[in-house]
Parts: sequence; C-alpha cells; structure tokens
Amino acid sequence: MPKVSVIIPTFNRKTLLVKTLESIFRQSLPPYEIIVVDDHSNDGTLRFLEDTYAQRVVAITNRGKGPGAARNTGLAAASGDYIKFFDSDDVMTSNTLQLQSDVLGKSKKKFVYSPYFFATEENGVWIPTDNVILNYFPFGSKPLWHYMMIDGLFITIPGMLFKKDFLDQVGPWREDVVAYEDWDYLFRMSLLEANPMHTNDCAFLYRVHDSQTTGTHFSDKQRDYDKVVVLKDLYEKRIKNGPGISNYEKAFFLNKFYQIGGVAHGPSETDTLRYRNSFKQNLIWQFLRLRLKLGRMRTHTNWQPCHGPLVSREIVENYITLAVE
Repeated sequence: MPKVSVIIPTFNRKTLLVKTLESIFRQSLPPYEIIVVDDHSNDGTLRFLEDTYAQRVVAITNRGKGPGAARNTGLAAASGDYIKFFDSDDVMTSNTLQLQSDVLGKSKKKFVYSPYFFATEENGVWIPTDNVILNYFPFGSKPLWHYMMIDGLFITIPGMLFKKDFLDQVGPWREDVVAYEDWDYLFRMSLLEANPMHTNDCAFLYRVHDSQTTGTHFSDKQRDYDKVVVLKDLYEKRIKNGPGISNYEKAFFLNKFYQIGGVAHGPSETDTLRYRNSFKQNLIWQFLRLRLKLGRMRTHTNWQPCHGPLVSREIVENYITLAVE
C-alpha cells in the first residue's frame, strides 16, 4: 500500500477544515497519515482537532509562522513515501490519492499534477463559479516548465502528489514571506523536474470564500511586498544570468513587477520603478499584452493555453459527485 502523508497548514479555519478532512477520510486509498499544522490560530482550531479527530489526525503547532513554515513543520513530521500538500479549505475527489499514487508509482517522474476548478459551497451544495477546469490538459513539454513559468504558467500545489525524496532535493519552503512562497517553491521544483506526470481522472475543488489565504494575519500591502521580494530574488539568482533564457523571457518576468508596482512599498518600490523605466521593456510588454489577449481568445476563457483550460459543466459535476459521495 502506498504511504501518502497529507500535510494541511491552517489558520483560523476550524469550520472550513471539517469539509476538507471529510474529503480526505473518503479517499479510496486511505492516507497513511494526515498532519494538520496549526499556524497559531485563535479560534480554538488545535483543541478542536484534538477533541474531534484525535485518532485520525495528527495536530501540531507551526514551529514558525506563515504557510511556508507550516509546510516545513509538517514535512519534518511526515513519514510517508508520498507527500500531498493540501489547503485547509479545499476538497478533493475521492479517488485522488489512489490514482495519483498509482500513476506516480509506475513512472520515473518526481510528482504528478491534476486539474482543479473554482467553486463555492452554499448549504452543503457545491456550486462551480464558471465551469472552467484548469490543468485539465497537460501544459506540454516544449518549452520546459520553468521557461513557461516565466511566461505566466502556474500550477496549484494542492493538485500535486510528490515523492518524498524529491522534496528533499527541492529543499525547504521560504519562511521569510507569507505570499508567493508557492511560486518560489514551484520554480525551484521546475528546475529539477521539467516535465511531471499528469492525470485528469481526479481533481480538487478550489473553494472560493471570504478568507481566501492560509493566513489572514497580514495585510494586502505586506502580501504585495512579499511578492516583490520573491520575484526579485528569483530574477537575480535564477533568471538574470540563467543559461538559455532569452531577453524576451526576462522581459516578461520583469513585468510581473508591474502588476504590483502601484501598491508595493518600502525598498521594493524603488526596484519596481527601476525595472519599469526602460523604453525597451515597455515595448516588449505591449507586445506581450497582445499575445496574452490572443491566448485568452484561443481558450475562450480568462486563462492562457498553457493552463490547459476546459469548459465543461458535465465534467465539473462529475468531479463534484466524486468529491462529496
């Protein structure tokens, strides 16, 4: 039996967490262990877990603060051969652990990823927001994944299953930021496994609600600042002088600063303006904006082709049925 450790960081989500755990308890392949890392909640999450799920869930306190530290804390406690990082407000189809571990176990790849879609829950009923399924199709092998990330690709980590020894290679999550730590982690993963496995026979429901982040104990301005810190570090360390990375790709990456430049503060504001004040950079950005618009026209969604979108009410409903029954 594959040994899958599910790691769930949480902060003040005692109520939402119940649905998440129920979807994991329903798995056709029972998890080897479920580790919930409480990020110093003040709503009684830890006591609730100990009282309600003492025999089924390992509840521990984050040794640091923030989602990166919580995942590092959970990973240090995990003893499974496979790792599933999952969020404390989402749910997964009941075949997820079985299917992903089977696919990954038969391959030489380091991890597998699957689709997701956005949905809300009202009185126990899941309602998809737009019937768009992301990552339904794989992103492809050309160009390589880390180049596609520079070009805008993002794959959600809750949709993945990892081999534990691969995460040892990737190294720890960043703990000095509370946003965009997943982008940094994904980019480092992409340098080690450029073409992971993919299956669309399972999925997870990305729950849309009022408290969307793992930790709500930081401001929007702090979140924007953290994004700039992460992107600047990746640019300076991995992209600026990276082998085979074209000026075109560098230009697209730098324009990520533009997206948050109007609200970034502190030292990041200077960096943002410095990168923006380039005539050549602006010309390239105008071309890229047109390219992005054409990409959305191709998919008939707000997503680029690299995100593998599919619009299908029928498949969405099938996923929902697999998640709740």
